[in-house]
Amino acid sequence: MGSDESVITVRINGEESRIRAGSTLKALIEKMQLDERYLVVEWNGEPRGRESFASTVLREGDRLELVRPVAGG
Repeated sequence: MGSDESVITVRINGEESRIRAGSTLKALIEKMQLDERYLVVEWNGEPRGRESFASTVLREGDRLELVRPVAGG
């Protein structure tokens, strides 16, 4: 990100991250190279379905939990 671009700070899995202002949840997931088909997302304490990823615009201070469920026995 260039110095003239607006950035915000969000918490992803408990860690602060700086991202471009106006980014959607879908753009963040793609930037992190995660496969949304195998991802459980909690946004500010609320579960988010895949159908809402593209319309969820992230804001300063948002809290995200991104979890990839793992099968095991």
